[in-house]
Formats: sequence, C-alpha cells, structure tokens
Amino acid sequence: MRGDQGLPGPVDLSVRVYSTLLAAYPGRFREEYGSQMLQVFRDVCRHEYKQGGLLGVTALWLRTSLDLVRTTVEEHIERGIEMDREKFVKWSGWALMAGAILFAAGLILGNFDSQWEDPIGGVDAFYEISQIAGMGLGQIFFVIGLLGLRSGYADRSGRLGAILLIAAITGGVVSLAGMTVMNTSEFGWAAWMSGLLALTLALAAFGLVTMRRRVFSGWNFAPLLAGVFLPVLLVVGLAIESSGGTLGDWIFVLGTSGTSIGLILLGYRMQADIGTVPAPIA
Repeated sequence: MRGDQGLPGPVDLSVRVYSTLLAAYPGRFREEYGSQMLQVFRDVCRHEYKQGGLLGVTALWLRTSLDLVRTTVEEHIERGIEMDREKFVKWSGWALMAGAILFAAGLILGNFDSQWEDPIGGVDAFYEISQIAGMGLGQIFFVIGLLGLRSGYADRSGRLGAILLIAAITGGVVSLAGMTVMNTSEFGWAAWMSGLLALTLALAAFGLVTMRRRVFSGWNFAPLLAGVFLPVLLVVGLAIESSGGTLGDWIFVLGTSGTSIGLILLGYRMQADIGTVPAPIA
C-alpha cells in the first residue's frame, strides 16, 4: 500500500501499519469488511491527530492494538477454527518465541545500518526494512504472547501476578504504539522505550512471583530472565555515561538478546505445559 497523499506522516504510517495488521483476519472477513475498517481507521486517525497530535494517535493505537488481537481471535473462532483457552495459550507461547526471535534479529540487523538518520532506501535498505519488520512484528507477537500468558496463568499467579501481567501487556501496547510514530517524533521514541522498559520490569517482578508460587512445571525463572537484562544494562549504561564514558550500542543489543532468550524459554514453557501444570503453592 502506497502512502496516502495529503496525510500527515504519523497518520500515513499508522494507516499503512494498520493495513498490514488486517492480514491477520480470516480472508473472507477481510473481503467483506477490510476496506471499510481501513477507511474508518484512516478517518479516526486523521481526526485524533488533528485534535491531539501525536498523543492522540498514540491513544488511538492503545485502544486499537488490543481490539485487533481480541477481534482477530474471535473471528477465527467464529469462522471455523476451534480455539479454546488451552489452545490459545499454546499458540501464544509460539507467538512469544517468534516475537523474541524477530525482535532480536531486527535490532541486530538494524545496527548494520551505517546511516540510520537517512530516509529508508539506498544501500542500507535491507537493514532498515529488516529492522522495521522484525521489531514491529516482534512486538505484535509480544502482545499476543502476553495475552496468552495472562489467559493461562493469571489465576495461578495470584492477584499480584495478574496485576503484573496487565502491566506487562500495557507496556507492550504502549511500546508498539510508540514504534508507529518513532521515525517522526521524539515522543514516539520515548513511548517505545518507556513501554519496553515497563514490559520488562513487570516481567521481572512476575518472575519473582512464579518462582515463589511455582506457577510453571519448570523454568519458573524464565520471566525474571526475560525481564531483568534490559533494565539492569540500561542502569549500567547510564552509570557509564554519567562518569564520562560512552554508551555503546552493544549494551542495548546485549540486553535485548538476554531478554529474547528469556522470552523464548517462557514461550516454550507455555506451549509445553498445557495439561501438565501442577497445583499452585499457596
């Protein structure tokens, strides 16, 4: 889909991302309603940008992301795919693993872009497109995986664990929304980073809950591993900068790689635990 003429940059980018996400719906549903949904989103996004600028667009994405996930699952179920809660949790585990791999690959490939401030295209187009596609799809899968994690394990995790899972999902949605405008606004970068940080901190705290309550049949440390790397390395990086040192890009790459390993373990545990999870420890 080519950019619409006359649309502001954040609106045009949001419409293109939304158009891509519509591919998750069943084919027959897209044929019947896809063009109307895209037109409504375009109009609402234009209105939100006119009324509230980038904050308005971000708020729209916060509402839209979770609604897309919910309605996509509902439509697949209604149109013939049997997906009970256990099956949803299992597929969410695979989504979490795929998201971790895509996100890490996109970030690493993006670091080969020698001129990251230039427009997309040219000799570094492969790295730029790989970064956008990998990290964007990765974060969409993060949200799906975390929704499955909450669906399957919120009851076993207690009230605190359920709250932390909601915080992680919210962080993932905020980060995803920030990514849609990060090329045109510093606010987008701040939303992306703060959302990602909130996601990982919530996962780290959730990991402490899972280790105490033995929520999974094994590898209860996985959420802590997924959540602790990025915040710790960011603190280390800030300490280095405050003392006059230079924060290398490898800090963030290393943190994201550690996070991805933890998410892969967590996703595998989710899809492997179906029907075998022992009773929780009170």
